[in-house]
Amino acid sequence: MYRRNLKHSRVKNLFKFANLKMDSVMTVESALESDTCFHFEYSSDVISFEAQLEGFYYGFFGQKIALYT
Repeated sequence: MYRRNLKHSRVKNLFKFANLKMDSVMTVESALESDTCFHFEYSSDVISFEAQLEGFYYGFFGQKIALYT
């Protein structure tokens, strides 16, 4: 398993979200993800959430190792 590390790019627009529930600042890849974080932050049904999924490695044709997120 691995966690993606988002960095600024000329192609992607990155957004930062101040997460008070988890006491952290999260970087998200789209305005839709930022809006979703906002709704999760103020929903009483949500206890905690994370911005980026964990990816995993898998064997590709038994020879090459590939990544999936």
